Amino acid sequence: MNLKFNIPEYGVTQFNKALKEVIEEHFSYVRVKGEISEIRVATKGQIYITLKDETSILSAVVWEQKKRSLKFEPEIGMEVTLTGRITTWSKFKTTYQIDVDKIEIAGEGALLKIIEERKKRLNAKGYFEDENKKKIPYLPSRIGVITSPTGSVIHDIINRISDRFKTHIDLWPVAVQGTEASNSIIDAINGFNEFTNDKPDVIIIARGGGSTEDLMVFNEEKLAESVFKSNIPIISAIGHETDTTIIDFVSDLRASTPTAAAELVVPVRSELVNRIVVLAQRLNYSIDNLIQQNLTNIQKLISYIKTPSQIIESFKNRLVFLNTGSSRIIKNNFQIAAKDLYSLSNTLKISNDSIKFNKSKLKTLSQNLDSSVKRELKISTEKFKNLLRLIETNSIHSNLKKGYSILSKDKKIINDSKLIKDNDTLSAKLKDKTIKIKIKKIN
Repeated sequence: MNLKFNIPEYGVTQFNKALKEVIEEHFSYVRVKGEISEIRVATKGQIYITLKDETSILSAVVWEQKKRSLKFEPEIGMEVTLTGRITTWSKFKTTYQIDVDKIEIAGEGALLKIIEERKKRLNAKGYFEDENKKKIPYLPSRIGVITSPTGSVIHDIINRISDRFKTHIDLWPVAVQGTEASNSIIDAINGFNEFTNDKPDVIIIARGGGSTEDLMVFNEEKLAESVFKSNIPIISAIGHETDTTIIDFVSDLRASTPTAAAELVVPVRSELVNRIVVLAQRLNYSIDNLIQQNLTNIQKLISYIKTPSQIIESFKNRLVFLNTGSSRIIKNNFQIAAKDLYSLSNTLKISNDSIKFNKSKLKTLSQNLDSSVKRELKISTEKFKNLLRLIETNSIHSNLKKGYSILSKDKKIINDSKLIKDNDTLSAKLKDKTIKIKIKKIN
């Protein structure tokens, strides 16, 4: 029990300081592999990361000044390797963490898996569909270029465009690698789209080659969304011919290299000039042929034209011919009509005897018709009176006067004893009144 007096005694600060020295001495610089389970950005800009494996977690921090050196922006679910120093912290609670200098994707396969998952999400939204892509202008008057202001990329683009067809170029300088690159490129796209004056007709996003990790910024979903929403057509020119990033699928046109983008965005001026010369020659040749053809046609028409006196004499002869023919036709028609009229006048003559005979016949027919009508009227009147007397004799009212009555039940006439039951109440209609009858018994 007295051994406790041999155990050294520390103050809290003294012990934490001693533990800090032990940890930092034995783990001055480490590499730790795990999956990012949590990310938190502090108000001062530093990033707090929680790394995990199957059974444990480890805290890490990326300070503001070291964020710029990161090749990509870390995300939850990424499998990474953190490189840095182990530090302890004991102001409010005792803990330790990795002070991160470098973040690497844990293997090319893990990085490609992340890219494929993003492609699937964006493809499901229709970002890769050809129908959503905008047409690249054939000869833009202004070109916007988003790339690093240093390096060979911007110079290659400027020189190639100047060689082909010198066009005004607006450079928007951005970082093309690191955690801030994505936001700076998005700001450039939005900035070009917000121009009211001197807005570029097309935008080129370009950078040189690099590893998959170096080009990771161009696989960011938020950057792909900004490219998709741009009102200005965008050509992507990222890396070498074999490098393909997500924005290559989203952009309106993909160029294999930055130099190729410059060749796609403008035609060769000398080729256009030669083409215009050829078209001008073809146009002049066509015009000359048309003029010569029209001159030939005019000469033919001139040969057909007569003098005014010839035209008048021709019409005069024709008029005399028509007048002579018309007179002869009218005379013939008149003679034919006179003959027809004479023939018809002979046919239409009627004798007085025929008129008197028909008049007498008409009078006789009229008298016979009058006698027949009177006789038929008398016969029909007698038949009507006989029928009227027969109807009156067989009417209900006449039968009631003879002593008959009409039995009814619930306003329905009883014509069969089967329709009556004991204790039924019937109505009996007599000549002058209707009485109620109670059925006592049916024999």
